[in-house]
Amino acid sequence: MRIGIIYYSRSGNTKKVAEVLKDKIENDKVDVETLEIKHDKRPGFFKAGRSAMTQKEQPINNTDFDLKKYDKILVGSPTWAGKPSPHIRTFFNKAENIKGKKAGVFYTASGKPEKANTGDDLRKYLSEIGLEPVNKTIGFQMKKEKIRDGKQNIDSFVETFMKK
Repeated sequence: MRIGIIYYSRSGNTKKVAEVLKDKIENDKVDVETLEIKHDKRPGFFKAGRSAMTQKEQPINNTDFDLKKYDKILVGSPTWAGKPSPHIRTFFNKAENIKGKKAGVFYTASGKPEKANTGDDLRKYLSEIGLEPVNKTIGFQMKKEKIRDGKQNIDSFVETFMKK
């Protein structure tokens, strides 16, 4: 089985979680590949918040949008103004071969993750474009690329995601 972890990380927090999840899943003898969505220009704090509220697509540098090689996909985003990064939308609006693939959602936040709508918003969007999100999402409270809260839920999240 091949899993793609596709994420956007402005500050490195979401990238750190993607690496932790990759290590955890690889322990299950699964082929895992990470794919970072690269911004064209790093958005400042206020611009990031404004673009998240409107979910207006933001320019990215990625050019390979064919996800055929993945059996399942994990999607990760930071939380900006209580919403996912619009870079995720930019990427998946161009993505190919995604219909019917099982998807998991993880997100990062500086505050308590359960206060944000990021996980629900991502699951809804992924469902609208043809992916099949699992019912469980996982959020992480972060500070300078360190997980402050949420690590205790990784095992149950991975188990739910890996079930067929």
